[in-house]
Amino acid sequence: MRIKTDLRYELKYLIRREQMERLALDLAEQMDPDGHGNELGQYPITSLYYDSPDYKAYWDKLDGHRKRRKVRVRVYGNDAVTPDTLAYLEVKERINVRMRKRRVALPYDQAVAFDNFGELREGLSPSAVAVLQEVYYLYRTLQLRPACIVHYDRTAYEGRAPYADLRVTFDVNLRGRTHDLSLVSTGHATDQHFLPLDRVVLEVKANQNVPAWLVQLLSRHGCTYYRISKYCAALEKSKAITRRQHVAYAPAVAPSR
Repeated sequence: MRIKTDLRYELKYLIRREQMERLALDLAEQMDPDGHGNELGQYPITSLYYDSPDYKAYWDKLDGHRKRRKVRVRVYGNDAVTPDTLAYLEVKERINVRMRKRRVALPYDQAVAFDNFGELREGLSPSAVAVLQEVYYLYRTLQLRPACIVHYDRTAYEGRAPYADLRVTFDVNLRGRTHDLSLVSTGHATDQHFLPLDRVVLEVKANQNVPAWLVQLLSRHGCTYYRISKYCAALEKSKAITRRQHVAYAPAVAPSR
């Protein structure tokens, strides 16, 4: 049994909906729907991303830095977000060709109150306290502030033994905004689709190697490996990035194992 490890490979593909529909039928024979979603493993995701005033996280990604971090607050589901809604404060880090995610679950109003983290330590695990300390350090040194909100609908599959570390997700209806940057907003928030409606972001995550049967499925369905960032794409669509603007995704060769 391969248990999920801290550092994992994350491979992304940009495909069309018809590819997703055909691939999902084949995946259902080898994998199980994510138990956190409905019977099909589906659930919405909303993330509030933080960045420095000069968009360091954006440029680190576009310039291909092999060690970089970004901070976000994420909630799941369609229910309106309130100050008490369970939210996940996350640090997502890239280390060479692998990714690591650390997070702590908090009520939304606490998850976004970076200046008050010193008051939240009591009762939290050492790993949760470490996340708060890391976010506070980045907040103070990089002057982090809300930069972008991203929404999408996910369908997720989990691997069966002996590939319990395997995870495959499809993200559709991708949209975002760079104004009204609160998840509890009921004001004038208007999201824009930053990818065409027929495009799907496919992600494959695994500790080490992707099983041969999945490699064959991806090839059979014409899935092309792409470097794509939902955060970067949403920023570019909103025109928040005006200098040295890059395309948010570009073809690439998948890293060899």
